[in-house]
Amino acid sequence: MDRIVFFIILTFAAFAKAQDRAPSDKLVVGQSVELSGQATGSENRQGALAYFGWLNSQGGVHGRQIELKSYDDKRDPTLTRKNTEKLLQEDHAIALFGYRSTPTVEAALPLLLQSKVALVAPFSGAQSLHLPFNPYLFHLRASYQQEAAKMVESLATLQVRKVAVLYQDDSFGKDGLAGFERSLQARQLQPLAIAKYDRKDLNVSAAVAAIAAANPQAVLMACTPSACADFIKQMRRKGAPPQFLMLSNVNSDEFFKSLGEEGRGIGVMQVMPYPRDVGAATVREFQRVLKAMPSPPPASYAVLEGFVAAKLLTEGLRRAGPNPSRQKLVAALEAMHDTDLGGVTVNYSATSHDGSRFVELVVVGKNGLILR
Repeated sequence: MDRIVFFIILTFAAFAKAQDRAPSDKLVVGQSVELSGQATGSENRQGALAYFGWLNSQGGVHGRQIELKSYDDKRDPTLTRKNTEKLLQEDHAIALFGYRSTPTVEAALPLLLQSKVALVAPFSGAQSLHLPFNPYLFHLRASYQQEAAKMVESLATLQVRKVAVLYQDDSFGKDGLAGFERSLQARQLQPLAIAKYDRKDLNVSAAVAAIAAANPQAVLMACTPSACADFIKQMRRKGAPPQFLMLSNVNSDEFFKSLGEEGRGIGVMQVMPYPRDVGAATVREFQRVLKAMPSPPPASYAVLEGFVAAKLLTEGLRRAGPNPSRQKLVAALEAMHDTDLGGVTVNYSATSHDGSRFVELVVVGKNGLILR
């Protein structure tokens, strides 16, 4: 009898402890992202917080509030793994969300398989995150390969044939390089120069010298925001700047402002609708939420992407029912076939989590304004 009583006490204590860890009125969503450096991660997070804040003010999901718990990983994959372990084991996150930077997302992939937890809307379009297929990784944005194809197509329309490539020497940059080379080869084109820089020091001086010497009409760029900005400024000081075209990872209000007038005329790929195009339902919703906030974030592409990503995760949680679990959320997301989030459509299944195919090229005008 004493053993039975002791067992009952232990079971009750474990249950009480579990209840303390996971309050019934709150759903914890975990994020590891760079918050102390480049602004894009911060703007993505601000967009997500804007949506979750509005959602919670309306009663949350099935009456439960969503808490986005974010830890700074400084774009360090080792920190990303530690943050992810904490989110899963101590914070008991029902899902992971909005990780940024290809190497840091890659660092988290084994933990997804181990914990059978979904990572929704990573802010990276790298091919290494699409293949091999990870059953717990759910993409929102189009891939960098799709962006590269659209970028080269735009140059072909303008009959630009003399191009060079700048890339960051890591998995992200090499993925962009592969996309550029594949799309150029499909049009019987070869780069005049291919230059790289080290992710650790972001020193682009040697790349500037190599590409300036080749005198291209355009440069296809797979680089982080600060390296892209430094490269553009150094090239302009050379006196004969080409057309600069960048992947969507640079998108942030801070990036465009940092370039000032030197950013005029650059081309940037986009994987979201224009944040002021109220013809898209999700943009109208985005604008309404921002206007209702006392201190709203900028209406940038990066903020909008975070907003739409939060909307995607919320729809998955809604479909997972009033008592969601990690497994129920994965099943609910995989059942989202041709789901329109208001101008951005995702189409998941048990064998494909590729998300949206929306891609367009925009040009930056005076004072960082976007010209479509």
